[in-house]
Amino acid sequence: MAEQKSIDLSGRKLFIAIPAYDGKVSIKLAYTIAQLMPMALRVGVSVRLGHVSGCSIITMARNMLVDQFLQSDCTDLLFIDADVIAEPDHILRLMAQSGDKDITAGAYPRRRKDKMFFMDLHYDDNGDLEFEGSMMRVNRVGTGFMLVRRNVIEALAERADTYLGQDGVGKVANIFEFKLKDGMFVGEDYAFCDAARALGYKVWLDVEISLPHVGTEEFTNDFKTEVLMPLLDEIRKKKLKVANG
Repeated sequence: MAEQKSIDLSGRKLFIAIPAYDGKVSIKLAYTIAQLMPMALRVGVSVRLGHVSGCSIITMARNMLVDQFLQSDCTDLLFIDADVIAEPDHILRLMAQSGDKDITAGAYPRRRKDKMFFMDLHYDDNGDLEFEGSMMRVNRVGTGFMLVRRNVIEALAERADTYLGQDGVGKVANIFEFKLKDGMFVGEDYAFCDAARALGYKVWLDVEISLPHVGTEEFTNDFKTEVLMPLLDEIRKKKLKVANG
């Protein structure tokens, strides 16, 4: 966590949102949460846990967690999916790295034996990837390990349609929803990023964070070494080829 030594996290209030359809999380994630509590207190961060179980519709589960967050006084909303394994250092690092950034995330692979990750890269006008230290700008990223600042959630909720909450009580903002765009199906995480970017917010990925994704086995591909570095080499080669004619 070298990047966060000089960053003051005191006063931040973290809401950890875990959608768990069957009410279960891995023992590793449970252990992480237990370890995080005293570590967070030492740096002045208070932590509140929110979870939704028994809801088979992921968009509803995420919206219910957002509603819990909005009813709290927390400053930061961190989604951790029940099958994504983060360490306490990853959580505190992402908080430190977020700084004044709107939406930040860590990478985790698909639950397949390939090198595919849940993200859509951002390229600037020169065809380059955009970095600030280890933070790389992306257009879209998976919500399995995503930190969102409160002002972003409030702005989206203010503009979103609402529906009745559980048992017909209260109104829940429909921030997370599936979309059809240009004839393509867009999942709730990518649609969330699109809606946030439409309001001028930016999405960032810490390339130093690659988390295991648990399925029938644990998938541990590393985004930085297996995807990012070869991609940067490919971009450089293309630019050299153009420059040299």
